[in-house]
Amino acid sequence: MLQTEPVRRRFPRIPSQLPVRLRILGERRPEALTLTQVISPGGCMLVTDRSIGFGSLMEVTISCDGQLLRADGRVAWEKRKSPQEHQVGVEFIRITARDRSVLEQLVAARLDATAA
Repeated sequence: MLQTEPVRRRFPRIPSQLPVRLRILGERRPEALTLTQVISPGGCMLVTDRSIGFGSLMEVTISCDGQLLRADGRVAWEKRKSPQEHQVGVEFIRITARDRSVLEQLVAARLDATAA
């Protein structure tokens, strides 16, 4: 019997519903507004109504606890759920230490609350 090891991730993840503004670099499409579904200090998963495209670069602005967090991101994966629903995994490739710290604190607080 083949046993698989649990998936090890660089960053812990939590479910989330945080507002996000996306601006895809190199495209003339208007900015998109959506919500995160999952977030971590290293990236997020969100749902969009259109394909963004694997490897696409973007500017991401997330509203979190009354603060605007900014990051440059890259589409790490994309999964089409229906013609109007695409799950998109975004890796943060550039984020300030302060913004990453805010995300680390958010994730840690939620994980502590669920563990208690």
